[in-house]
Amino acid sequence: MGTLKIAVIGAGLTGLTAAYKLSQQGHEITIYEESKTPGGLASAFKAGSENLDRFYHHMFVSDSDLLDLIDELSLHNALNWYEPKNAIYLEDSLFPFTSPFDLLRFTPLRFSSRVRTGLLVLRSGFIKDYRPLESVRAKDWIINRSGQEAYDKIWSPLLKSKFDMDSDLVSGTWIWNKFKLRGSSRGKNIAKEQLGYLDGGFILLIERLIEKIRQNGGNLLLENSVKSMAKSQDGRWEISSEKGRSLFDKVLFTAAPEILANSCSGLSQEYRAALRSIKYKANLCLALELKESLSPYYWITVAQEGFPFVLVIEHTNLVGLRGYGSHIIYLSRYLDASDPLFSASDSEIEEKFTDGLKRIFPDFEADYIKKATVSRVRYAQPVVKIGCSENIPDIETPLDGLFLASMPQIYPEDRGLNYAVRLGRQAADRLIRR
Repeated sequence: MGTLKIAVIGAGLTGLTAAYKLSQQGHEITIYEESKTPGGLASAFKAGSENLDRFYHHMFVSDSDLLDLIDELSLHNALNWYEPKNAIYLEDSLFPFTSPFDLLRFTPLRFSSRVRTGLLVLRSGFIKDYRPLESVRAKDWIINRSGQEAYDKIWSPLLKSKFDMDSDLVSGTWIWNKFKLRGSSRGKNIAKEQLGYLDGGFILLIERLIEKIRQNGGNLLLENSVKSMAKSQDGRWEISSEKGRSLFDKVLFTAAPEILANSCSGLSQEYRAALRSIKYKANLCLALELKESLSPYYWITVAQEGFPFVLVIEHTNLVGLRGYGSHIIYLSRYLDASDPLFSASDSEIEEKFTDGLKRIFPDFEADYIKKATVSRVRYAQPVVKIGCSENIPDIETPLDGLFLASMPQIYPEDRGLNYAVRLGRQAADRLIRR
C-alpha cells in the first residue's frame, strides 16, 4: 500500500490517537476540528498559571492503553498517583464512601442492605461474560441482588441523574461495568483506591499527539467544521468544510454517529436511521475557582434527588493546589439536549448550580467564587439501552473508504480516556487493513 491521503474528522483523543498512528506509517493526514481548541472532552482552559481540564478527568491503574500511550509519548514523568477521599450525599448529610468499610458504616441503609450491596459490587469484578446482562434492566439486576432499599436510596437517583428519562431503559451491562471499573482502580488492596493525573492536565497528552502528528507531516485545521462528505467521480472522498473543499482517499469520522448521518451523502436510509437511533445525553459542567475549600473529599456523589447536578468534584483535593491559585470544584449534570437547562445562559446555570451547592454546604458564600466557567457538550454519554450491542455500528461503514470511530463503539466499556485511545488505535488498524 502506498501513501494515502486521509481525513480525520474530530480532534478529540480518539481522532488524534488514530491520526498519530496513521501518520507514523507515512500517510498524509488532515484533521478537521470545528472548535477553536483541540481535545474535545479532554480540552482545557487556564486556571491561574495551570491548564485545567474543561471536563473532570482522572485515570485508573487498569487503563493499559492510556498508560502505553503516555509511555510512548515520553510523558510518564508527568504522571502521578493519588489516593482519593470520596463521599456520598444522602438524607441531607455527607457520608464517607471511599472503602468497603465505609459502606459497612453507611447508616442510611440497614446492615443487611449494606452487606448485599457490598457483595454485589465485589461479585461484579468476577463476571467475565457480560452478555447475559444485556437483556436485563440495571434496575432489576440491582434490586434482585442488593434489594429495593439500596436501589431506592443509592442507585435509582444515580441512574436518573445519569440517564434522565431513559434510566429505566439502561441495561445491567452499564452498571456492572461501573462496579468492575471501580474495583480495578484498587489493585491488590481493596481498601485503597488509586487515581492517576498528569501534571499539566490531560491537555498535555493532546498537545504531544498534535506535535508528533505535525512532525510526521500531518495538518490540524481548527475552527473548520465539515459541512458535507461525498464520493467524487474518481472514487475519492470530497470533503466540503468552512474553508474549502479537498479530496481524500479515506475518511475517519470520530464525532457522534448522528452527525455522520446528517452530513454524509450516499448512506442508505436504513443505515442512516440506525445511526440516528443511538441516543446520547448532553452534559453541563461548571468549574468553579474558589477562595476556600468545601470539604476534605475529592468525589462527592449526590444521591439525593432535587439537585441540579449529580457530582461535586474538588479536583484540588486530589492533586493539590499547584499553580491554580484557587480550590477547583466541578459540578456536573447529564440531561437531555431538549431540557431547557441545557440551552440556558451561563449565568442561569451558575445560579442554579451554586444554589444547590449551598444546600450541601450551608457556609458556602457567593464571594468564595473567583471565577466560574460553564462547559457544555451535546454528545456526552450514549444511552446504554437493553440490547444496545445489536445496534452498535462497525468501524467500517457500508461506504468504501469511510470509517467510523465513535463513543458507542467502546461498548461494553463506558466513556473514558483509556477507551478513546483504544478505539483510535483499533480504527487506524482497520483503516490500514482494509
